[in-house]
Amino acid sequence: TSSSFAQTISGNLKLLANQEIKLEGFDGLKTYPISMTNTDENGNFKLTYSKEDYGVGYLLSADEKPLFVILSGEDIEIVGEALSYTETIKITKGRENQWFEQYAKEHPRREQALTAWIYLEKIYTLDSLFSVQKTPIQAIQSEKQRISNEDAAFLLKLPKESYVSWFLPTRKLVSSVSTVAQYRPDEIPNTIASFRILDYTDKRLYKSGLFKDAIESHFWLLENSGRSLDSVFIEMQLSIDAMLLNLVKDEKKLNEVTNYLFDLLERYSLFQASEY
Repeated sequence: TSSSFAQTISGNLKLLANQEIKLEGFDGLKTYPISMTNTDENGNFKLTYSKEDYGVGYLLSADEKPLFVILSGEDIEIVGEALSYTETIKITKGRENQWFEQYAKEHPRREQALTAWIYLEKIYTLDSLFSVQKTPIQAIQSEKQRISNEDAAFLLKLPKESYVSWFLPTRKLVSSVSTVAQYRPDEIPNTIASFRILDYTDKRLYKSGLFKDAIESHFWLLENSGRSLDSVFIEMQLSIDAMLLNLVKDEKKLNEVTNYLFDLLERYSLFQASEY
């Protein structure tokens, strides 16, 4: 069967000698095995994947801690100590995976700094002891803008035809909800609008590993948006309508999403929305 595969993931994990290593992929809410091998006595391995696996996959060894990889059709090389020691992992081949690795390291640090600046900005604008200090306020606002611009510039530079140019902004959206709800409530309307335009029939989303998280994050943000419960239910109905717009054309995905969403809403006692 290996002869029908076009792409490889190879590398060296020096602490994982003579151990099983697996590559798995995503299909909507489910995962499936792609390939499996054993590392040699030096920790070398080679796995294969095909164009049908286009999307996101993850490597798994005995410690059961996944390392996510972009399966975009490129050959990938990885070196490190073990999959669970992510700080030792380096992508030595595969441009999309290198961009993914770089953004996965830089974006959380930018978000952390941005949250700290937002906290300081509130102190300097609302506390009379500090609000007279105009220079620090301007510097804070300037630095906030610089951080946001830097993050956006990285994403804009990615080749439009690449999988990461779609995946990284979508992953950013899905992972942003708790920070937006807690520290940047002014961004809630735009974040909800971004969730509503997600196409659940898009194969890129279906194979991304974000399928379930996108549904959960969307409705968690609606529930925690600071609105009255009646208003939350109205917004949830609007979101359900937006999701169904494309899903009605794909019965398999329609059933998959609506069954999961119904169970999710019931679990959180959002019965008015689950009935809708």
